[in-house]
Amino acid sequence: MNPYSIILLTTALINIILAVYSLRYNKTLLTLTYSIMLFGISLYSFGYAMELQAGNLGEIMFWLNIQYIAIPFLPTIFFILAVQYTGRVKLFKPWLIVLLFLFSLTTLVFHFTNFNDLYYKELKLTHFQSIPLAAFVKGTWYWIHQGVSNILLLFSIILFLVMVIQSRGLNRIRASIMLFSSVVPWIFYIIYLSGNSPHNLDLLPFSFSIVGILSTLGIFRYRLLDLMPVALEHVFDSLTDGLVIMDTRKRLISHNSAASEIIPELSVSMKGKDVNQVLSIFPVLANPADGIESDVEITRDGILQYYHLRVVAVNSDQDRLFGWAIIFTNITGRKQKENKLLETERNLTELNASKDKFLAIIAHDLRNSFHLMINMSDMILNNIENNNKEGALRKSKIMYDNSISTYNLLQNLLEWAMIQQKGVHFRPQPLQVKQLLEEELRNLHSLYEQKELSVRNSLDSPLVITGDEDMLKTVFRNLISNAIKYSYRGGEIFITGTASEDLVTIEITDQGTGMTREEQEKLFRIDSYLSRKGTASENGSGLGLKLCKEFINLHGGEIWVTSWPGKGSTFGFTVPAASHQSPQLPL
Repeated sequence: MNPYSIILLTTALINIILAVYSLRYNKTLLTLTYSIMLFGISLYSFGYAMELQAGNLGEIMFWLNIQYIAIPFLPTIFFILAVQYTGRVKLFKPWLIVLLFLFSLTTLVFHFTNFNDLYYKELKLTHFQSIPLAAFVKGTWYWIHQGVSNILLLFSIILFLVMVIQSRGLNRIRASIMLFSSVVPWIFYIIYLSGNSPHNLDLLPFSFSIVGILSTLGIFRYRLLDLMPVALEHVFDSLTDGLVIMDTRKRLISHNSAASEIIPELSVSMKGKDVNQVLSIFPVLANPADGIESDVEITRDGILQYYHLRVVAVNSDQDRLFGWAIIFTNITGRKQKENKLLETERNLTELNASKDKFLAIIAHDLRNSFHLMINMSDMILNNIENNNKEGALRKSKIMYDNSISTYNLLQNLLEWAMIQQKGVHFRPQPLQVKQLLEEELRNLHSLYEQKELSVRNSLDSPLVITGDEDMLKTVFRNLISNAIKYSYRGGEIFITGTASEDLVTIEITDQGTGMTREEQEKLFRIDSYLSRKGTASENGSGLGLKLCKEFINLHGGEIWVTSWPGKGSTFGFTVPAASHQSPQLPL
């Protein structure tokens, strides 16, 4: 056996031992890639050793085919190893990896088939020191494969070089071993491709002996495999949590990019310097200790951010305190949700309190109303017993008016309660506005006739809306009743309507008592109560307008008031036109 084959067989044996050891030492995706690469190198070296022992062209081609089981894939595998080892995970694009393996597979097929002489244009036998060698003229695909392989190798070398520059201490030594393990074979590879190899010997398999020596040194002397599960410095820097490490004297040891974004005052130049002043914005760090946790607020560029701060003790191998790691986890999203929930809870509490207060007032009004009816009934009985017909009629009129007012209050209260309990059913349909209005005016005729009021209805017949008939009747009843209640005797009430492309606007205007700005702001709010006597001392509950607002909201419309003290008020609302559906309609 010639000495060249002995060198190559020894190289193959060393690398296959390292491959098996790597898999047993640390079973991770990265060590798997590393072991596959070593297995490929071993197969390449073994095949070339046997090729140099071959006696004819047929045997040479057989062993060349064995080598080509690994050759097309080694550049791709080495590129993947470099990306994994240096922590450049962003380069791991699935489509790129698939494309590279398809390219390697295509090279393998072209080597075995030599389709249209794409890989070998000519193949013949030569001799070097009585050793038969294969001499061939390279084809087009051969050079394409070599070009892609060189690009991948060059890119891998650059990744390792950058890692060497950015690393420190033991990490730099490990990165340097990986760099030399890639540079040496690449130099041998370039020499062979340039045609400067002695007697056309393939020098690349011989370079693997150097790779084996460097790998052995790295694994057993510098614990090369300890680094392989993660590229520590790059993973450290790519953490989304901010991380600051300082020693027991509060000197900065290291920090990642996320920490720099949280605390811009941190910089590379501060390493080894006291960071007590920089971290003084966090009082909890005045006396750092293992297990300290706190939620902190930081405002940057006018934006408030919330972070959960946690202190972890960093101990040496001898369990002696080395310093502390301060971890900043962004909890802004969680805090905002918590604050929103707290605000919602606070609003619900206030709303429930307002409803309780409102219902208590309603109950008080109902009680007074029933007391009045009881007293009036008693007085009427006494007047009848004493033949006081005039007194009985007067008391009956008071009792009648109070009954009407109480009935309206109870009807509004029932409808409002059904809305709160989601017991009301919304049934939108095309409706003639004028028809609805005239029906309610007939029902209220006696009320405005008693006050000698004129109601001027200028609604046009073609006004057609999409709405719930019962709800809109309630809205008309309440708004017109209010206009009657607060109008002076002999006054006028105006009802107008206009239509746009998708909305119909209705306005009801009186010439009555009007309201102040403060009173207007309380009308539609459940957390406020406004009840005023009418011009004829009619009672009011303050509930009717709130009910109107609920019903108009269900239609997707708006309700408003414009008023001037002593001059009257205008209540307006919008509802969808018949050709449009409100976006808020329940299904």
